[in-house]
Amino acid sequence: MRVLFWLLAAVLIVLGLLTVWTPIPTGVPLLAAGLVVILGTSRGATRWLRGHRRRKLRLDGLLLWLEERAPASFSRVLRRTRPRRRVDRG
Repeated sequence: MRVLFWLLAAVLIVLGLLTVWTPIPTGVPLLAAGLVVILGTSRGATRWLRGHRRRKLRLDGLLLWLEERAPASFSRVLRRTRPRRRVDRG
């Protein structure tokens, strides 16, 4: 089953890359859907993205913006990649 999800993600990403340059705005949503499928099936990918979000605040801001506007199922997957930030108490 996992192989099918990875195959679906690969197809979505390839289609997204092929159509990102067309005037019809389908490339970015397809890329985002491929990313969500990968993140939903791979703990390693989730940890990797969480680390990148921690180090790159611009990426984190972009994904926060996407979380707010994405459908609930996509948003839930993206929220799992939020970096855990320490809170200073004092």
